[in-house]
Amino acid sequence: MRRSAIFSGDGVRAPILVLAVVAGLASEWVAYRWEQPGQWIPDLLTGLVLVGSGLYARKAPGTLLIATGFAWFAGNLDPALWYWHRGPLIHLLLMFPGWRPTTRLGWAAVGTGYVAAVVQPVWNTDLAAVALVSALLVAGGTRRATIAFALAVYGGAASRLVFPAGEVAFPAALGYQAVLCGIAITLAWTLRRPGHEAVTDQVIELARPGSLRAALAETLGDPDLRVGFWRDGRYFDERGVPIALPAGDLATTFIGDDGEPFAVIVHDRAVLTGTSMIEAVGTAARLTAVNAALQAEVRAQAAELAASRRRLMVAADEERRHLAERLQEGPVRHLTGLLDTLKPGKAAEHLANTLQELDDLAHGLHPRELHGGLVPALAALAARSPVPVRLNVSPDPLPADAPARLNTSPQPLPADIEAAVYFVCAEALANVAKHAAASTASITLTRHDAELSLSVRDDGVGGADPAQGSGLRGLSDRVETFGGRLTVDSAPGNGTRLVAEIPLGDEPR
Repeated sequence: MRRSAIFSGDGVRAPILVLAVVAGLASEWVAYRWEQPGQWIPDLLTGLVLVGSGLYARKAPGTLLIATGFAWFAGNLDPALWYWHRGPLIHLLLMFPGWRPTTRLGWAAVGTGYVAAVVQPVWNTDLAAVALVSALLVAGGTRRATIAFALAVYGGAASRLVFPAGEVAFPAALGYQAVLCGIAITLAWTLRRPGHEAVTDQVIELARPGSLRAALAETLGDPDLRVGFWRDGRYFDERGVPIALPAGDLATTFIGDDGEPFAVIVHDRAVLTGTSMIEAVGTAARLTAVNAALQAEVRAQAAELAASRRRLMVAADEERRHLAERLQEGPVRHLTGLLDTLKPGKAAEHLANTLQELDDLAHGLHPRELHGGLVPALAALAARSPVPVRLNVSPDPLPADAPARLNTSPQPLPADIEAAVYFVCAEALANVAKHAAASTASITLTRHDAELSLSVRDDGVGGADPAQGSGLRGLSDRVETFGGRLTVDSAPGNGTRLVAEIPLGDEPR
């Protein structure tokens, strides 16, 4: 069982609380014989608050609070035990929100606290007590609980210097008891609040790019918290703004990496305290940086892969265009010349059919109409379709035989995107003619500032399945090469609607 879970069950905590009440009442009877209720009742309540706060906290630091409470009652049994409670209390203040020292200096500080608690003259001597508390402030930082404890000790020492000891003993005792209760309640509440548990147990899960500062700010309850990473001799936040190291109420926690500056956390002095918390945040910061670097590398590789796919497609389209030109300038021109020399007859007819097939092949490799622009090419494609096709170009719908252009922007489209749009329309209209049994079809082309949208719709039988044919899969691959997407909506009986959305502005590299 983990130490932090020792007091997590009500079946264990209830007997401990009952034991604390019994021990407290017994110790008060030994010290006061039920006399002077103005003294023993606050004393009893202080020990019970310490134990109760430890039970409420549940975690390992709560164990130290419980030990502090029982040690407090032990002080009523013998004056030599008066300061035993300060051993676990100093341990708690030094290590909070953890409990186990992780360095030799931490072990030495905790050990010194226990030794001072056992060796009574240390705390009985005001000068020694002030020196010890001052050392505690240095070793334990400036968290509010440590400051409150130090002020209580300082105040008691100062009051004994100014006033006779008998006159200030009772008020000083009440003040000290109030401080202990306040420390116990504050630390217990801090341990149980969700934000603190998230830091100590789950902060590594916050290591997502761009989320560390926001997650830590929410987790620690410090909206002004800032995170900076070391670069070029300075610390910069996630927006690249230099971070000025603060003064005053803000604290600065530096995080190193193999002895080199790595990150800095600027935060309220009341949060991000204790060795374990700082180590957890440091781990999260390092994971965030590594994760961001890996994701940046993945994005760069993905961008390079997309650029490579686009370059390959552009090269293939260019080769198809050259091949179509060679067909037109070579075999087609020679056969056309030969056809002109033949007399009408079967030979001339066969040659004319061959020329038409070659011309169709050349056109399929790279349509000549694209040399005049995308919209005229689409208009010619629509005119050749056996199914009537209406061409709509944003913002004004145009008939298929009308001259048209994309008039929402004076910028022409890249040639490879025009080719992609043309081939999507050609394949879609071919499918309409072969499979849709449609009476009409439409091509709608809309250009926005950053996106080109193409829709091909028919009123046929529907039921098209992109997974069943290589043609639509090939078109989807072509559209995705530009970072776009191709979707097909083809419910049976409701026709088919093919939509391609292509982002604009990315040129092939």
